[in-house]
Amino acid sequence: METKGKTIALISYITFIGWIIALILRQNERPQSELSRYHLRQAFGIQVLAYVGSWVLGWIAVWFNFFFIVRIFGILVFVLWLIGLINAIKGEIKPIPFVGDFFEENLTFIK
Repeated sequence: METKGKTIALISYITFIGWIIALILRQNERPQSELSRYHLRQAFGIQVLAYVGSWVLGWIAVWFNFFFIVRIFGILVFVLWLIGLINAIKGEIKPIPFVGDFFEENLTFIK
């Protein structure tokens, strides 16, 4: 069962469609692994952070001509995504830096 949980964890990091597929696979997983649930929360948090942060910073960049902020934010989100993906590959339940604990505490609707 560990390999199925690891597979679900990996799929959750591959775009939003991959996350939805991973969520469906987790609903059918018996017994449900902690690893898959954990990485579903982390991946969802990263995606929401990326979409909302890009939108907000995009408007700030347009109004104040700070386009370098959007690029830096994009690089930072990519690094967080990569760390989460590497943790999923290793099969580790380890929060991503800065925001991982926040995602785990507040995204409890993902079961």
